Amino acid sequence: MLEWSNCHRFESQIHIALMGTACTTPDGSEIVEPDVEREERPEPVENTPQPSIHKEPSIASSDDPNKASDFEEFFIAFESDSDEIKLPPTESDYPAPVPNTTEHNLTKKIQWFENTDPNTGSDDADNYIEEREITKTEIDHHARTVPKSDLNSFAQLIKYLDIPIKGRPTRDEMMVRIILVWLSNQVVEQFVSEEETDKTPLGFLSLLGQRRSTYSTFFTVLCREANVKCAQIHGICKAGDYQPGDTDVDNLTCLWNAVYIQDSWRIIHPYWVCRSVFGKRSSGWIKLEEDGKAIGQRTIAAAGVVKNAFKEYYIMPDPCQFIYRCHPDCKEWQLLPTPISKETFLNQAYLLPPFWAMEMKLVSKNACCLYSSGKTLTLTFETSKATANEINLDYDFLLKEGSAQREDENEMLKPENMPRLVAKIRNASEWNFDIQFPIEGIYKIVIFGGPDTHPLLRLCEFKIICTKRTEGCRLIPFNPGKLGFGPGPESDRAGLLLPSHRNGIITIDRNKPTNLRFLLDSDACKSLNVKTELVDFDSKDNRSSVKSFIEKDTRELEIITNIVQNGDYGLRIFTGTGGDLDVVCNYLITTSNKLSREKANQRVARRKLLSSIENGNIREIKESINKCVKEKILENDSDIENAQRKLDVLQFRKDIHDAYLRNHLGTIEKTIHSLKTSLYERIFRKTIQELDNLANELKTP
Repeated sequence: MLEWSNCHRFESQIHIALMGTACTTPDGSEIVEPDVEREERPEPVENTPQPSIHKEPSIASSDDPNKASDFEEFFIAFESDSDEIKLPPTESDYPAPVPNTTEHNLTKKIQWFENTDPNTGSDDADNYIEEREITKTEIDHHARTVPKSDLNSFAQLIKYLDIPIKGRPTRDEMMVRIILVWLSNQVVEQFVSEEETDKTPLGFLSLLGQRRSTYSTFFTVLCREANVKCAQIHGICKAGDYQPGDTDVDNLTCLWNAVYIQDSWRIIHPYWVCRSVFGKRSSGWIKLEEDGKAIGQRTIAAAGVVKNAFKEYYIMPDPCQFIYRCHPDCKEWQLLPTPISKETFLNQAYLLPPFWAMEMKLVSKNACCLYSSGKTLTLTFETSKATANEINLDYDFLLKEGSAQREDENEMLKPENMPRLVAKIRNASEWNFDIQFPIEGIYKIVIFGGPDTHPLLRLCEFKIICTKRTEGCRLIPFNPGKLGFGPGPESDRAGLLLPSHRNGIITIDRNKPTNLRFLLDSDACKSLNVKTELVDFDSKDNRSSVKSFIEKDTRELEIITNIVQNGDYGLRIFTGTGGDLDVVCNYLITTSNKLSREKANQRVARRKLLSSIENGNIREIKESINKCVKEKILENDSDIENAQRKLDVLQFRKDIHDAYLRNHLGTIEKTIHSLKTSLYERIFRKTIQELDNLANELKTP
């Protein structure tokens, strides 16, 4: 029997009205499709004239089809290795497969963020004016204008495709693309009535439509007809009906390719470039949670439909990433310095293309099937520090129907017992998903993610086998929604910058007040409503409290919590400039160390560091940083980096004070330049304006 205790709220509301006051202070497996919380995709249209069938706008330029929308459809179709047309995998003059020694990729990376440079294209491309005279859009349009009369001869088809690229230094690379664009635009089902033959492109399309040949084989023939070296590779893949943890590979065999471009072999998966599954989901699962909300719904199967979709990611992907999707029979075709075994391939995590596009790393165990016995299980990911505050992650949490005792399963699905078992905790560029298991069974967690304000795409999924339910399993205090716990894009937009606590979980001592601070955006702090709310789920606590106020001198929001009983508490921070207030940040505050992954001396050093960030001066913060480093807390730890940012701000305040005191033009201009080019311009915007005015006065005779 699951028992959940009542919740109590403690509210402290303040109104900040500082008008006119100077402010001196930042695929392949089946799964339930996203519901209303995640944006529905438009039904794809075949024979589209665009480089991608997807309608979602991308930050990337219109001439860059390798963009965020490349991943909108994230169910990867499966094409078996059954093929009536047999080709030699390689030809006699082909170089041996060896790892790619060049550091650059030939195709552009996905551009997710405006402040990152997506151009990782060929270094050689910039040396030729000719390559800049034709765009991918023009190449793609040409590929879609092939006359049907040219489909009666391979020579005629290749001759037509070659028109805009013949003689160019990167002709072979362009030819690979133009073939794939043309192939992805062919609705092969419409050619089944044509004479099936491998002697003409038209006949080959008929074979494809009848599923008597494969995209890999047709692509191989087209490349070789175009004098592009193309190898055909046989192996296994994680696609179609694959589920994390599956080890039966008999139904996972397939074909893909490698092309020899600029003295290196490059991977191509023609079928995945051209085709995707739409509307697929599986039955046999009970969705327990989505976005932190209790769901309790049994999933209904849908077979989905395979349709055309141009996916540029599978044109020359990084071999280090591709090995998470496909494993060749011949280890040399992994194109890796250190090949991995089939067993390792099947056991490693199930990571999908958007995971790599977002430059994420899996920090916790690299396995697709995880085990839990009586303890909380944690999944840990890292994102790029440059874009950490522009990313949102979310999850679905499911229980395998029939994997638990029926009595336990039914009891847990009662509305009054529906659990919130996953704590999604943001800690700067690190994300932790702390998972509790109220009953034994087989679970699955699906992680979604994407840039802030964009649809979330499936990044990875894990199977979890729980052999013993979590000891002391407790609900997280409330549903934090997509925000999760910890400062992120919403708090940044609200003008709550440089938080004293970057980690969304705060471990505290009972009866010892904890201070949280945010520096305020120079503009946002002029007129701001703030409300804080403390939510308790462990006991009927009428004594714990929270209060918040503004320190006018430093323009800081200070929040003080005092927890008088052991347990887990949730802190909500609401802000707004009118009557309606929105939650912009949540924290999980606990007196328990059950989620801590540090030794006792490291926890002590960290708490001292956080205390110095809250209340300390330059000397105290430096001493606390040194103590953490001495206790072997890494220097790139988010709290240490946060302390360093606090030092920067304190140093800037000292420099500003000195500039006013000296009243020297050169000193003032140097201070202005330092502030404008720093990470803290939003905090010191008003001060910069005042220093500009002072500098102009000093310039006036």
